[in-house]
Amino acid sequence: MVYNLINLVAGLFFLIGAFIAIKYKNNKNLINFSVGMAFVVLIILLIVDIVPDTLELFENNKFIWLIGGTLIGIGLLFLIEKLVPHHDHYKEEKEHHHEEHLKHIGTMTSVALIIHNLVEGMSIYGVASNDLKTGLIYAIGVGLHNIPFGIEITALFDKEKNKKKTYIFLILLSFSTFLGGLILFLFENLLTDFVLGILLSVTIGMILYLVINELFVELKENLNKYSIYGIITGIILMMIGIFI
Repeated sequence: MVYNLINLVAGLFFLIGAFIAIKYKNNKNLINFSVGMAFVVLIILLIVDIVPDTLELFENNKFIWLIGGTLIGIGLLFLIEKLVPHHDHYKEEKEHHHEEHLKHIGTMTSVALIIHNLVEGMSIYGVASNDLKTGLIYAIGVGLHNIPFGIEITALFDKEKNKKKTYIFLILLSFSTFLGGLILFLFENLLTDFVLGILLSVTIGMILYLVINELFVELKENLNKYSIYGIITGIILMMIGIFI
């Protein structure tokens, strides 16, 4: 169970980000900062972490399975988006729409990250069970890039009106890594490299959809110096995580 405790620590880094966001609540500059940071963190996460790890999990037809899973992920998030209340960019009064769109991004990002964290928890558990020290370092690296996501999810929701929703997502995000490790512990024989590869491929599609269709649009429409600060901070945090 020590391996699952490592997963728990990695997931709890989300709460550090949430604490930062709560301390500076209702700050529009923080929202712009968090959107910029999440945008660049997700891109770097895909390039240096998820895509390479996914390709390693497939023995044959690597890119076919990767592309297929990615398309499924895009399609799934598209369908989920239809079930989540969403307001068109140009059909509503700007300020009201902006708040609704931010909450929409927070919801969609949370769904994708929870799935990703489940798989990542399995990965951490597998590494730690093979080498405890390496697993611990890996978990710290994962935890560091969870901080900006904790900031983003908390900042994007209107906490006074959506406290319950915010707390539910934060709990799920904080413990989803732990749950991933627990699943691997309980069903280790069923979760082959191929199955994990498919799950990660689906996650890639979901993240791509978020980056292009949600975060990029929000960043483009509200770009300011705080957005740039967020991008720079996200790059620094991810580089620290990669270095570790």
